[in-house]
Amino acid sequence: MKKDFLMWTRENEEYKGNLYTWKDVQGGSLKVLSTGILEFIPHQPSTTQIVYSSGIHGNETAPIEIINDIITSIENSSLKCIHHTLFIFGNPKAMNIEKRFCTENLNRLFARKLDTKEDNYEVRRAKEIISILDDFYQSDTKKIHYDLHTAIKPSELKKFAIYPYSEGNPIDPEQLGFLEKSGIDAVILSDDIATTFSYYSSSLYNAASFTLELGKVERFGENDRENFKEIEATLRGILTGEYQESREISKLKVFEMEVEIIKHDESFTFSFDDNLPNFSKFQDGELVSKDQSEEIRAKGNEQRIIFPNAGVEIGERAGLIIGPKHLPL
Repeated sequence: MKKDFLMWTRENEEYKGNLYTWKDVQGGSLKVLSTGILEFIPHQPSTTQIVYSSGIHGNETAPIEIINDIITSIENSSLKCIHHTLFIFGNPKAMNIEKRFCTENLNRLFARKLDTKEDNYEVRRAKEIISILDDFYQSDTKKIHYDLHTAIKPSELKKFAIYPYSEGNPIDPEQLGFLEKSGIDAVILSDDIATTFSYYSSSLYNAASFTLELGKVERFGENDRENFKEIEATLRGILTGEYQESREISKLKVFEMEVEIIKHDESFTFSFDDNLPNFSKFQDGELVSKDQSEEIRAKGNEQRIIFPNAGVEIGERAGLIIGPKHLPL
């Protein structure tokens, strides 16, 4: 039996061979660009380019399984893709050791000069992914990039998106409609500079680009795929052209980033324990974090925290404080 693309990727953590055709399929062909990077080239020209990435953190397995199943469906012609598409499994080496990363957080290595970075697997991988993405994107196309993740921590709102935007690439109401149809509970709007993969596509190529957090980290084979049926349906529908765009928002909660918490020194601490879920609320004036340089307290009763992690390196982001944003935007 032929290996599926995920199996091949995990057996080739660093592929040094030539580019080649993985398979000719209905409506186009699948081309291997590197380990974990597969390009679908349609026979008929498409004005839309799509990037589905997963496994930027190696232990976030549900998105990897979702994307691998989509690739398999294209291979066996049960899904007819009509758009020029790039599928990415970001960190094969970390997948194999069931870790978030090997040496360095890959999702902190985009939109940043890497030439001065000390060499490691993640730095090499970031350079390779960036180079391939730069070659993939064309100037005259509609661009979509969904970077799929699962979170380390539990969350009061289980599925959420981070939506990087800028004055030159404003918020698209139809993308909010996509999140609603995909079963996403909340979206966090961010106009800050970031080093994430989704920010790279948004800032440099004006792509409609999200980081999508789809639940909790589980091991391969232990994900309840029923929990992902809505997002799987929309991802597949976009590829086939069957997805119907909508601006209707009824359940999606909208937030914006208000405070970036930076770890300035080793004295840094949060006021809560490590088990606090994402989207936990604070009371007005409640202490959130402190170190020798800064003490951060909540302002008002609606602020929440996401991604708290006191173990990051000095100078890195240790968490984000968000607040509600009311529609229409």
